[in-house]
Formats: sequence, structure tokens, C-alpha cells
Amino acid sequence: MFETIIYTKKGNIAEITLNRPKQMNAINQLMIDELGQALQKVTQDNEANCLIIKGNEKFFCAGADITEVNKNKTTFDGYQFSSRFQQCFARFEEFKKPVVVAIEGLVMGGGFELMLACDFRVVAEEAKLALPEVNIGALPAGGGTVKLPRMIGRLKATELLLFGEPITGKMAAELGIVNVAVPRSEVVATAENIAAKLASKSSLVVQAIKGIINKSSDMDIAGALDLEARGLGMLVGTEDFHEGTLAFLEKRKPVWQGR
Repeated sequence: MFETIIYTKKGNIAEITLNRPKQMNAINQLMIDELGQALQKVTQDNEANCLIIKGNEKFFCAGADITEVNKNKTTFDGYQFSSRFQQCFARFEEFKKPVVVAIEGLVMGGGFELMLACDFRVVAEEAKLALPEVNIGALPAGGGTVKLPRMIGRLKATELLLFGEPITGKMAAELGIVNVAVPRSEVVATAENIAAKLASKSSLVVQAIKGIINKSSDMDIAGALDLEARGLGMLVGTEDFHEGTLAFLEKRKPVWQGR
């Protein structure tokens, strides 16, 4: 069905594997299109409550496909190229279901930015992560230049962006770029455990929390708190809210209905 990715599902967890091994899983326009199609597939699957995205042991993603990058000749070309990547990654950030990324090996440039768009990030301690665009006369234009300073602060982000040198997965965890760094042999299992925990929650609540986190980051505190109150107001009218509170009182596990 897909040429650049592999789509599978295990129970209530969907999985996307980047699959351009000869190009180190570099992202081309076809992969951008197919990632969008896969997200739509997960959206329409009411049984899928969580998504895992991964590469392979040696590399998660080497970034944008330079054979396509090199074809950009005008200012408008560069702007459009950047916009396509930004829109692709925004779909992951705005995706209603939680996304867990499992990184065992190299992740650079656009692959790094794809990682930043995921909700939970698991990397191998020895994995290499970098935004090296400065070394080819470019900049991270899939959101990396803007998002990384907001995530870890201007000082360290400037260092990573202007030197373009790789850091290890362990260092990325210490900087707060990823959730956890584990031995390579444990990456996939750790990601699957996180996904299983997320998939066991009420999909309505997870969706509400993700939405508030995403929307409130650019709001003033008063507007953000109002959004939070509206979120709870929406949940109170659902079956899952009544089931969750009743299960707590009855000292049993809730049975979520997603409505």
C-alpha cells in the first residue's frame, strides 16, 4: 500500500515504520504524502488509541532527502519546501491520538524535527541526534529553529543549531529533548510499554489534554485557564467521565467507551 513507510497495527496500537533504507529513511515528498495518509488511516480507526513511529536499528531518519533539497533554486522554492515539512510535522503535533517515537540509531535534520512533533520520545542512549543544516548552507526549516529554543532554552539550542554537531541520546534526555534514553535493545519495548499505557486511558481525555497543551502554549494565562475549564466542562458530559469517577468510588478499573 505504501512505498516509503510500513503501516501495521497490534491490538489498539498503530505503528508506522519509515522504510527508505537505501536513503537512510530520508524524507522525500512521497514520504510526506504517505505519512499524511497513514495518519488519516489511524484517525479513521476507532480501535487504534495510540501511534508508534520508528525507523531501524542503524538510523531513524537522516533528514530531508538532499536530492530534493538541491532542486530548490528560488526564494519561493525554499519557502514552499519549508512549508511542506512544517505542515507535515504539524499534523503529528495536532493529531488527536498520542504519538510515541522510538529511535534506535541516527536521527538528523528533518528526522529530528519529526521527533520533536511527537508526544513521547524514546531514544537509545548511544543514538546520535543532530540538526546539521548549518553545515550545508541551510537551516532547520521544519520547525527546529523555532521549537528547540522554546523547548530547552535559547543558550543550548543556539549551540546545537549553530554548530550542527551531534549529541547522544543520553545527552538529549539530560537536556529535556526526549523523555527517556535507554539501551538500544530496550528502545522498542519501552516505546510499546508507553503506548500501551496511553492506549489504556480514555481516548476522550487524552484528546482533550493534548488539545489544551497545544492550544494554550501561545495563549495568555487567563485564556489558557479558560480553555482548561472548558475542557473539563466538555468531559463532564461524557460517559467516560461518569464511568471514571464511579470506578474510583467503587475501587475498580474503569471501562472506557470513548464517548
